[in-house]
Amino acid sequence: MNVLTRLSLVVVAGAVFAGCATTDQVKPKPAYPPAGVTVTPPPTQPALPEPPAVVVPAEPSASEKNLTMALASFERGEYNLAMKQLSPLTTETSLDKSGRIKAIKTLAFAQCLTRAVVACRKTFEKAFQLDAQFDLAPAEQGHPVWGPQFERARKATQVK
Repeated sequence: MNVLTRLSLVVVAGAVFAGCATTDQVKPKPAYPPAGVTVTPPPTQPALPEPPAVVVPAEPSASEKNLTMALASFERGEYNLAMKQLSPLTTETSLDKSGRIKAIKTLAFAQCLTRAVVACRKTFEKAFQLDAQFDLAPAEQGHPVWGPQFERARKATQVK
């Protein structure tokens, strides 16, 4: 064997032995998760709640606006103006029942306060015709002017 061949064999043998002699051997990766261990996934962030639906209030009808204006006139003590504004609203079919009852009751109050007691009683009678269970709020009961007219109207509509 010539020198070159011997040298090649020495180099190859050294490389083979050198690879076996290292202490940094490649270790196989352990299986994840280790056998028998249960791994829970990391907590997820809770889903954000849906924002509430935006409810746009319905625009009040012309009759509802007129009722609001009439009630404001009554509150300011402008009873004659309030009666003029409330009279057509007592039969306004575009108002719901509670709106008409409020118009009738306030009209009766204004009539009583302007000493139109017969008209006041007849207006209360209209309220009972619209709603047999019609009643005054506790703070409204026993008023010296409209209280007696309210009771007369109640008795008159119960007899019929």
